[in-house]
Amino acid sequence: MEQRITMTTLAVDDLAASRQFFEGGLGWTAAEGSNDQIAFYQLPGSAFALYSRAALEKDLGRTLSRDTIGGITLAWNGRSEGEVDAAFEQAVAAGADVVTRPEKTFWGGYSGYVAIPGGHLLEIAHNPFWTLAEDGSVSLTG
Repeated sequence: MEQRITMTTLAVDDLAASRQFFEGGLGWTAAEGSNDQIAFYQLPGSAFALYSRAALEKDLGRTLSRDTIGGITLAWNGRSEGEVDAAFEQAVAAGADVVTRPEKTFWGGYSGYVAIPGGHLLEIAHNPFWTLAEDGSVSLTG
């Protein structure tokens, strides 16, 4: 198996509210194939999806945990601390709840967390040791 993750999917209770956050609040564009059960978003090198919890449980044939912070966080990296501050405020204005405000970190970066609609955690960070390409793709070497 090649070393890659093709898509990350979040189960959400209210797909419409989650879509409003990403599309109306953050300005993302849903991809073709999105519908009232799932929304797809093209990312640099991968895809992201929001899936109705009820529809995903039906697909899986099992109940999902209601714990949205059980050991997974998403991260959005900016190119500077200023870009992090702007993205953090945009996320809060779009309906995210503040978990921790951006601040200098012990590992040399700058980071804060929000809880997006549905409760999943999103880190908004700047890592000075990584390089972000113009398209937003990340290289783990500086």
